[in-house]
Amino acid sequence: MDQQLPATVMKIVLGHELARLRKLAGLIQEDSAKVLRCTQKKIGFIETGNSGIKPLELDGLLDAYGATAADRAYANDLAVEANRRAKRGAFNTRFPQHLRLLIDMEPTCRRMWSSKSMVVPGLLQTEDYMRTTFRAWRPPPSQDQMDKDTTDRLARQHVLDNVDQQFWFILDEAALRRTAGTPAIMKAQIMRLVETIDRPNVELQVVPFSAGYYMGQSQEYAIFGYDTNPLVNVVYREQYDGGEYVGDLDRTAAYLTLWEQQKTAAAGPEQSRRFLLDLAASL
Repeated sequence: MDQQLPATVMKIVLGHELARLRKLAGLIQEDSAKVLRCTQKKIGFIETGNSGIKPLELDGLLDAYGATAADRAYANDLAVEANRRAKRGAFNTRFPQHLRLLIDMEPTCRRMWSSKSMVVPGLLQTEDYMRTTFRAWRPPPSQDQMDKDTTDRLARQHVLDNVDQQFWFILDEAALRRTAGTPAIMKAQIMRLVETIDRPNVELQVVPFSAGYYMGQSQEYAIFGYDTNPLVNVVYREQYDGGEYVGDLDRTAAYLTLWEQQKTAAAGPEQSRRFLLDLAASL
């Protein structure tokens, strides 16, 4: 992938690399805290990518870890990328602050896995479906704002054209039964999902009501995977008043496990296609 990875992702990669070097040296976070004369909490923030690190601090940790010349050079390169400033006028600046990392990760990740329980994912929405959901906001946006938001969301969907990336969506039946607008709008939206399954780099699975309760059925999140060294996964958790990004190894591992459980609960891609076609025919 030729696109430059987001600086925040590089900060997470650097944090994971520092954690690897620390463990390789047989040290714990409290030992690192003594080197920097800081709290163990700060070391935890650095290793999860939630805090930056100054050049002198980085050098101090690398010395304490007995890092090789190659590891030292790599860590310093990561630090440079992690401190890179975003370009003015970048596409992500069209969106609220809490969405900007999400917008940067969509076109740069190697794989994106998305779980939705109550609404069709933005990357798969038709324009009419988008406008219907925008009108449900309170207070409702102006026509100009709605036009802008629709244009920007449609522009995001071009990431699906990159066959070097993998996109996998799990969608609860509830999102399909909750009609957005007229039956005609919903039918067109469902047929868009059917078309999505035919893309070579996209998988889509539906969890039917008949599956009953399954793990994480109310959770809406996306996992962005990067084939960096070390490998990094970043989870975006949607919330009413913003969103949360999760990059530490333990929590992302929990979401990877949850994702596998949800895949098991969902119908397969071809079964999901038949389900969608039947649902569309009933509208």
